[in-house]
Amino acid sequence: MIDTSALIRLFVPDGPIHPEIEPAFKQAANGTDWMLAPHLLLAEAANVLLRKHRRDELSMQELAAILQAIESLPIRLCEHGPLLLSACTLAKRHGLNGYDALYLALAEQHGARLITNDETLNTVAHSIGLT
Repeated sequence: MIDTSALIRLFVPDGPIHPEIEPAFKQAANGTDWMLAPHLLLAEAANVLLRKHRRDELSMQELAAILQAIESLPIRLCEHGPLLLSACTLAKRHGLNGYDALYLALAEQHGARLITNDETLNTVAHSIGLT
């Protein structure tokens, strides 16, 4: 299970790459494990890349190439509609926004560890056994 903060670092090195991400992708690529994320991941990734483009950190060509690369990764994208109530409950309980809570809800649903570079989200995921 991966969130946008961890995924983007593979393409835009503006911080450390999560140590679990490369082994997790290798396992997903060879079929020994799954990499999951809500469909929201694509929209969030596009938004982060667009912000970087607007700050002249990426060209539109780079933005397009990164989006294409993200779409080709072995990530199983899941519908987030069925997770909304669970996400709202998690968000309220842990003081998160609804977007971050969707990642937690999906991880919880699948009993998956969450790979994230977001410290707050990582703390909550750890507290509920998802790291």
